[in-house]
Amino acid sequence: MITGFVTRQGASGSGLAREPGDHRLQASSHRAGNSLQASSHKKGMRLPAGSHTLAAACLLLSLAMPGALHAADAAPDDSTLRYSAEFFQQWNPVTVRDMIDRIPGITVSLEAPTGNQNARGLSATENILINGRRLSGRDNNAETQLRRIPFDQVERIEVIRGTSSDLVGVRSQGQIINIVTRSSTQRSVTAETSATRYQDAHVEPGGSLSLIGSANALDYRVGLERRSEYQALRSREDSIHGTGSFAPNDLRLTEEVTDQVNLNLNGAFSYTLSPDSVLAVNIQAEQSDPPRLIERFIRDFNSNPARDSRERESYDATRDSWELGLNFNHGFADGSQLELLTVNNRRVEDNLRERFRLDVRPGIDQQDLSLDTATVNGERIQRAVYSRPLRQGQDVEVGLQRALTLLDTVLQLAQLQAGTLRPVAVPNARSLIEEVRYEGFVVHHWQISPRLRLESTLAVEQSTISQSGDVSRSRDFRFTKPKADLRFDYSSTLQFSFSVEKFIGQLRFADFAAATDQRDEERNTVAGNPELKQDQTWRYTLNVEHRLQQGRIVLSARGAYWDVSDATGRINTTVPGGPLTSANGNIGDGEVLSLQLNGSYRFTQGLLLNVSILARASETIDPFTQRTRRLVPNDRGNYRVTLRHDVPAWNLNYGIDFLGADQGNRPLPDIDRWEEIDQREDLSVFVERNSLTTLGLALRLELGNLLDSHECVNRTRYAGHIRDGVIREIEHRCNARGPHVALKLRGTF
Repeated sequence: MITGFVTRQGASGSGLAREPGDHRLQASSHRAGNSLQASSHKKGMRLPAGSHTLAAACLLLSLAMPGALHAADAAPDDSTLRYSAEFFQQWNPVTVRDMIDRIPGITVSLEAPTGNQNARGLSATENILINGRRLSGRDNNAETQLRRIPFDQVERIEVIRGTSSDLVGVRSQGQIINIVTRSSTQRSVTAETSATRYQDAHVEPGGSLSLIGSANALDYRVGLERRSEYQALRSREDSIHGTGSFAPNDLRLTEEVTDQVNLNLNGAFSYTLSPDSVLAVNIQAEQSDPPRLIERFIRDFNSNPARDSRERESYDATRDSWELGLNFNHGFADGSQLELLTVNNRRVEDNLRERFRLDVRPGIDQQDLSLDTATVNGERIQRAVYSRPLRQGQDVEVGLQRALTLLDTVLQLAQLQAGTLRPVAVPNARSLIEEVRYEGFVVHHWQISPRLRLESTLAVEQSTISQSGDVSRSRDFRFTKPKADLRFDYSSTLQFSFSVEKFIGQLRFADFAAATDQRDEERNTVAGNPELKQDQTWRYTLNVEHRLQQGRIVLSARGAYWDVSDATGRINTTVPGGPLTSANGNIGDGEVLSLQLNGSYRFTQGLLLNVSILARASETIDPFTQRTRRLVPNDRGNYRVTLRHDVPAWNLNYGIDFLGADQGNRPLPDIDRWEEIDQREDLSVFVERNSLTTLGLALRLELGNLLDSHECVNRTRYAGHIRDGVIREIEHRCNARGPHVALKLRGTF
């Protein structure tokens, strides 16, 4: 039976429990959650029919599997699944990530930073905990963290379906993965080396080295990584003239190489000051220079015969960043807890783009563009949270957060004029934008009954955004942000939860000042908007999770309806008598309706299938045409299928990962153009052989992008304002990354 080493801890459990001989705190939870999506009251806004039908079919198929309805229910207060290390031993895993890949029903994204990057300041939303504590940083990547912890250092993995008062300052509407490590003075070194071959035959090395261990009251994890983000793109763009002729205009063939290498040094240290106090430190430094070279061939059909020309662009770029996080936890004798947390980070980027016309005369190239940008981003965040029990079944948290966020940016443009490269004035090209924000909040946890739990939150935020440089402006904002989260455990295998929340979006400070346009060759810069303000959203979410056949089948669904105010999009910033210009601004109200369905089925001990389907619909009124359109960036959705098969007798495992999306998935409207982005299907395959040699090494072969996934853009340019409907040019462009092959060797020593 695959659940032989799985236990559950319910709401009546101790919550934060101390293991014998282990000084670390172990978290568990009383809340469930995972996914189902609600519907909208607005007439005419429907989920895409194809995705909806496919999702329903997958759910019905899973439910119809033999034996699926014969699972025995456990006690109704069970909410946390606990997988001991022995459960995974049969598959010879190397790291924690290998362990999580074998658990059915995991819906946590492991490829993104652990915190909510769209949240303001330091979000309480966390998906990955280590020994019951959040990582004391903002930009920690879960994938990197989990690959650093070796299997032999793990005691168990807990899948917490929701949160509880035991997890101070941590919230989640879905799942939380808590990694409980062993208390041991043994040191482990995990090493990986790799080589990746790309479509242009370039081979890029990579590797990582991490050390994990304990020394008395100190736990530590230190890692060094070299990760290549080399990319070789080949693209083709065909364009025709617009209204009146629709005759061929030009053909553009482009080869683009980005030779980016990320060098990362990171460390996490946890020191037990006393049986009730723990100090955690997280440090990270990264250098990720992304130089880029573009070669472009252009055939102009507007002359007879057609005229050919070539261009070259170079991007001389540097990017350096660091982050320091501190977290202090103290538990009091009466059951109350105090958490103090601070995060400081900084990122410095410089980018010089230069474009040359090649062979304008025999052997002579001519530069026609220079675009130099320099930016500094930084954050300083302090957060304090105090929690204590009120009475039986009730707890309260109070907290205060201060956050300073800044962007210092300078843009310099030079263009070819009368045969000479000359500076061009760009409005709002020099800016320093700062936001100082204070937030106070109160969270009340109420265990209404063994099956029913309510979490209520009230937060008040006060902020000041100031801008200096070419534009001087200061504005004050005040928001009240209530939230309620109700969970009902029908049984240990069937949970429901419903939440309503007022959400304030994080502003993108780059939108306040002039910036480069990375998507359009005809438009070098985009204007900034000092009047931009935060979008506000009422979010209503319904989650359902059902576990069948003792966890072999896991079905979950999430339905959401968002009512958006002050949505962000392109607005008209044209000066009377000047050329048409636009910038990101607040376009008004919008609605978003989404439905996400997830299913996991373990056919046999080693064969696991996961299916995920997201369907989304949205509406807003376009400020340029006054017509209804989708609300960017809410695309139509996607679907994903992964299959993993372990063959322990051969020390072998293999798998596939297929990702697809609807066509015309994301529109990008503007004052004089309309774009639609299509992302084609993507397929990846891997084969891994483990327990090689007496060292227990694992050799892995990865084949990525086997379907040669393309990103295609259909762009319509207008002669004047888009509302006039006079088409100037129609472009169709597709970028191809090509397949890549990676060979990796890793092990723990």
